[in-house]
Amino acid sequence: MTKKYSDILMGLSVLAVLVSGYDSLFKTDLFGLAGTQWMLVALILAVYGVYAKLRMQ
Repeated sequence: MTKKYSDILMGLSVLAVLVSGYDSLFKTDLFGLAGTQWMLVALILAVYGVYAKLRMQ
């Protein structure tokens, strides 16, 4: 179960990075967040994903 949870978090992190790149290129402010804020969201999701994966072991 934890592996699936960590995979979901890592996938969401990649999605947040893509949204950050899109927002930085086109200045859309998706959901009211700037591109740099999306990068912070991606970083937090990645950290939680790695933590969940390490916790599983």
